[in-house]
Amino acid sequence: MTQTTDSPLKLSTERSQANSQRLYLVIADKLAQNIAKGELNPGNRLPAERDLAQQYDVSRQTVREALIALEVSGLVEIKPGSGVYVLKSAALKSSILADDAPGPLEIMEARLLVEGDAAALAAERISNEELLKLKAYLNQMTALVAAQKTSEAEAFDGKFHQLIASATRNSALQSMVEWLWTLRESSEISRAFTEKVRRQMTGPNIQAHEKIYQCLSRRDAAGARAAMQEHIAQVTEAYVLLIAD
Repeated sequence: MTQTTDSPLKLSTERSQANSQRLYLVIADKLAQNIAKGELNPGNRLPAERDLAQQYDVSRQTVREALIALEVSGLVEIKPGSGVYVLKSAALKSSILADDAPGPLEIMEARLLVEGDAAALAAERISNEELLKLKAYLNQMTALVAAQKTSEAEAFDGKFHQLIASATRNSALQSMVEWLWTLRESSEISRAFTEKVRRQMTGPNIQAHEKIYQCLSRRDAAGARAAMQEHIAQVTEAYVLLIAD
């Protein structure tokens, strides 16, 4: 397989020239160009993500998000545990290249940081009325997961998380959490990948949400932070397992 000759310095220069484009899209575009040049042909397996990360001098997370962009564009197929295989030679979808949103894994990383502290603050400030509403959302989620209505259950999942953000009484935190959740549907890449994850999972993790709720009801700030971070870390791991070779 022919190796590309793009150096980290060249990529850095191109990144500065097109600073409105996110790095994972720069890498995705490079890989699409390599496929178009015939360096990678339909049926070929792409190099392992660790090798691509070394080759382009970027993080493995950036490579993973680039691969998601390629898959959403229909250029490759990601087969968990096997690798990433070329489907066809074509350019990235123009709508993907124009997408200025963070990648899905970057969004999860931000949620891990922001929502953990939001849960801790909410544990100190949440009202009894909000706890009752949170429990109602949890009950709705539980019933919908049992009925295998994943999409509907995830709607209550979002309400659950955003109510916790609202309970912080901090409008900046609330806006940040709402924005991160909105990105899942407003970004074509995140929307498509979330749908792929949805097809692989049975719905929101009820036990994880119950643990968060119990910590909030006990006004346990440290416990709420840990429970929220554990939950989001588990979801992130599920995302990564759908990409890992």
